[in-house]
Amino acid sequence: MTMDEQTLLEQLRKNPPKLVGGYKKQGWAIKVLERIANPDVEDEGDGRVTAKAVLRAQDGTYYPAFLTIDLHQQGRVVGVYFIAENKEQFDLIPFEWAKEFLGKPEQAIIPFRYRTLSKIDGDKQQTHWPDFR
Repeated sequence: MTMDEQTLLEQLRKNPPKLVGGYKKQGWAIKVLERIANPDVEDEGDGRVTAKAVLRAQDGTYYPAFLTIDLHQQGRVVGVYFIAENKEQFDLIPFEWAKEFLGKPEQAIIPFRYRTLSKIDGDKQQTHWPDFR
């Protein structure tokens, strides 16, 4: 972890983010994602895309999130970012940090299932899209 990342994590610990999610119905997670202006899928270059997705946690609740997917690895998820409300905007918090602020044990969340809002060409992981993988 870099010095900047450590500083940011300490700031989050002092002022915990308000993570969005824990919904009983996936439609609420979709509504949050629709309010965010980013496209459903963004090309990051080097065979990676970032996509809006709905996560279904182990406890049956739903979270809006952004996933970074590596198409060179047949759609392997290489990054998960939870959404936090911050005044008039949304912030993306890496899952590794977000799990500290979810207010529930990690076992209630992972392993999670996911589905992206749009089908992604080259993603072999979501074999039954739009159903959860």
